[in-house]
Amino acid sequence: MARPRRILRISFNPLALTLSVALGVWLGFIAIGLTGFLGYRLYMADNAAPVAQVFIPAPAPPRQAPAPTPPPSVGEERLQQYEDTYNAAQRADNERLERLEEQRRLSDAKCQFWTEQYRNAPTEKAKRNMDQECR
Repeated sequence: MARPRRILRISFNPLALTLSVALGVWLGFIAIGLTGFLGYRLYMADNAAPVAQVFIPAPAPPRQAPAPTPPPSVGEERLQQYEDTYNAAQRADNERLERLEEQRRLSDAKCQFWTEQYRNAPTEKAKRNMDQECR
């Protein structure tokens, strides 16, 4: 037995709908504006001091004859040591990478084949192909 279909009656007032949408848009703009304003205030609270108050350049000293260069300071010595160790580490890494690349090239199947061919019968063709594949 089929139930009779119920009819849903929807009625709306176009004026109320328009006013509701307008109110929602207006409140959305206000919320965005307040959020931006409060975010700006919080951001500027962290940067309260203007640059002119933070950094006042000292007057330039009068020019004098160049003084003898002082011995390097502890900081400069440490910087030089750091640069030396860094450069040594870079050189070691580069050498290690070159060795790995050479091992990869020499372990290639074509390179091994032509190397074996050159060992068995040292001809110009075998040497040329070995050089081409193993380079």
